[in-house]
Amino acid sequence: MRERVRFFTKKSGHKYDKDPATVCSTAVNSGIRSISPRLASRMSVEAIVRTIRRRGIVHRLYLGNSCLGDSGCVRLFDFLNSPAGRPCRESLTELFLTQNDIGPHGLLAVAGFMKDNTVLRELCLSGNPLTRDADVIREFVTSLNSSRLCTLQLLHSNSLSDPFVQAFLPGLTTPYLRQLDMSAINMTRAVVPIIVDYVRSPRCHLERLQCNANSLSLLGARSIIDAIKKSNHTLGKVNVDDQHMDEHGGGAEERAIAWQEGWRILSSATRRNSGSRITVKTEATALLRYCRALYLRSGQRESLNPPQPASLFSRESLRYQKSCLFFKLPFEIHLEILTFLAPALSYQQLVRVVRYAADITSLPRVGHEPMVKHGGSKAIVARDRVSAVERQPFEGSWRPPEWWECHCFSFNCSALRRWKRERRDIWLTEVGCDTWESGY
Repeated sequence: MRERVRFFTKKSGHKYDKDPATVCSTAVNSGIRSISPRLASRMSVEAIVRTIRRRGIVHRLYLGNSCLGDSGCVRLFDFLNSPAGRPCRESLTELFLTQNDIGPHGLLAVAGFMKDNTVLRELCLSGNPLTRDADVIREFVTSLNSSRLCTLQLLHSNSLSDPFVQAFLPGLTTPYLRQLDMSAINMTRAVVPIIVDYVRSPRCHLERLQCNANSLSLLGARSIIDAIKKSNHTLGKVNVDDQHMDEHGGGAEERAIAWQEGWRILSSATRRNSGSRITVKTEATALLRYCRALYLRSGQRESLNPPQPASLFSRESLRYQKSCLFFKLPFEIHLEILTFLAPALSYQQLVRVVRYAADITSLPRVGHEPMVKHGGSKAIVARDRVSAVERQPFEGSWRPPEWWECHCFSFNCSALRRWKRERRDIWLTEVGCDTWESGY
């Protein structure tokens, strides 16, 4: 086990080689692994736990091919759920457990860690056998629904097949999941109706769905594409390429024409979804700023929220409210006027944004951040260590210290102020403005 950090390529110019917020493991000695997998698992997890204990902050765990197995996975999450592992649990946003031979017991341990977890954003379980046990899968889905996970990767797990999908997708209701990768897990056309039902339902908030390298068939892929075109307004990137598409009837030319037509329909639908989603998010965020300035400067009306104590507002704000004719209008007229500022929002989306903006208790907390010692004389700024339950809603994920964040001058930098983007996306999800919504 050695500690190393690899965020970006050399071309990007980012310098994270000494970043202490990442724990990255390498494979245990192959000789030990071949003699005793259990011993290799124990050695690996003990080394990982020791490394986590030495760190003041752990933002990422890259533990691919670490020989954890079920026993090591259970041991790792027992530690993370203990008081000693609490700092790591409350700052960990990315967890990669690729190719660790994780089975049902390990998946249950992952589910226990994910339950009510508001910080973890990305989870990779690719290359693990996991399980086909419906009860274990339902427990995992229940925990996933209670979390704020954005990305779930289940690639290259051939043992999952149709039984996993049949137990997984029908129970998936989380509004926070944005990316689901199920490539090369041996799915067949038998699960196409389940996928179609999910992408058509309001339960689906995905922006990216990967189902390629399976056996969905050309007809199955077209069914999914048609469902996205007619009933889905969230997916902006979809891959349903079938590795056995040439085995399902018709000549080669007919299949090629049919697939090209399907690809054209899919591209049109995903472009439509991406454009409308960006418009809705932009207008909702702008409307929040307008309404904050309007309603919080003037005090709050009883028609919007429960009345607040007069001491919360300045005398100038109260005088402004009494003198402004706008606040003598009914709330419905307010909404009609505000519609011109956000025409892409539905009536219900508009109401939710205005009510949230006018609620003074929804303002973010302001306070000083404590200093945490790390590495002897080096002190870093860390977030106050409060539990996930105690955090205010819409607060977003763990905020990295200033020195850790990227300070490059690129406007499109993917690492720049990630926690701010996540806080915004969480708020958009909570007020139902993460996608286009039909109806007035």
